[in-house]
Amino acid sequence: MTKATAVNNRGRRPVLVGVDGSVSAQGALAWAVAEASSRRCPLRIVHAFSWPMIGNALDMAFVGDTDLGLQSAAEWILTEAAAHAREVAPNIKVTTDLFVGPPAATLLSQSHDADLLVVGSRGVGGFRGLLVGSVSATVAAHAPCPVIVVHPHGDGTAFPAVPTGRIVVGVDGSEISSEAIRFAYQQAARRHIGITAVHAAMTTRQHPSLRVPAEIVDQIDRLLLAEAMESKRVLFPGIDVRTKLVHGHPAQALIDSSAGAELVVVGSRGRGGFAGMLLGSVSQAVLQHAGCPVAVIRPHRTPSVKTSSAGPLRCATTSLGKGSDLKERS
Repeated sequence: MTKATAVNNRGRRPVLVGVDGSVSAQGALAWAVAEASSRRCPLRIVHAFSWPMIGNALDMAFVGDTDLGLQSAAEWILTEAAAHAREVAPNIKVTTDLFVGPPAATLLSQSHDADLLVVGSRGVGGFRGLLVGSVSATVAAHAPCPVIVVHPHGDGTAFPAVPTGRIVVGVDGSEISSEAIRFAYQQAARRHIGITAVHAAMTTRQHPSLRVPAEIVDQIDRLLLAEAMESKRVLFPGIDVRTKLVHGHPAQALIDSSAGAELVVVGSRGRGGFAGMLLGSVSQAVLQHAGCPVAVIRPHRTPSVKTSSAGPLRCATTSLGKGSDLKERS
């Protein structure tokens, strides 16, 4: 790494990516490398695994021989991921960390120091046929920073980092939607592609005497949609912005628009969500069924998530090239 590169990356919050050797994780790594390169910030690659345990009626014991094999496999996953990242983007600083602990809890604890968290939709431990695994769903609901969940292609290959379409963003007039719009503009500016803003107008029941003609409602919705996008356009000039008013459910409208898109951006919970719900029904549905990567945007940073009811997460880290011994820290 050159001295100039190190200076460019200094002081910037990293893009954090979780890897586990799965096809989804390969897609997440490709996305994260491109993202860190475009942001000119460091890339931090994290892998977490748990020691296998055997039990008896009296206590639990570690499985000795298997431990070394798991550690070696985990280190190999990190080594391969880091080598790929450095080959693709030699201009960014790449660091790796190996943790012993639950993957979701580990990623959440580390995301407090990250600008963005990228994960695959389903890891090696996911159930066959499950579109979005428990780890990606958990971090999307709880992470204090934006989360991008990368779905592999339908043929099982990793999603490419090269732009292939437009940025799709869901707009509903909420505060979180405004943050999603800003994120969509940032992504479009970095990738030099356009934005399609989608608003779904759902039919509501009205008393006959108060019913507003449908064409008037459409005009109002189109005006509000255009104003929402124009409010951020001044910060990102030159981006092609198209608006799309759909009559139907917001989740289905975004899922339909995701076909061929580069990224779908949604707020974690729209104005129609229930108070206290961390991930709304629309964002959950889009996360599960979108045909492209999904970015979930939260309104603000949340307090640290407790990783265990029995106490703080005990994990281990290692730096590549400094030996294979894990030093435990609490």
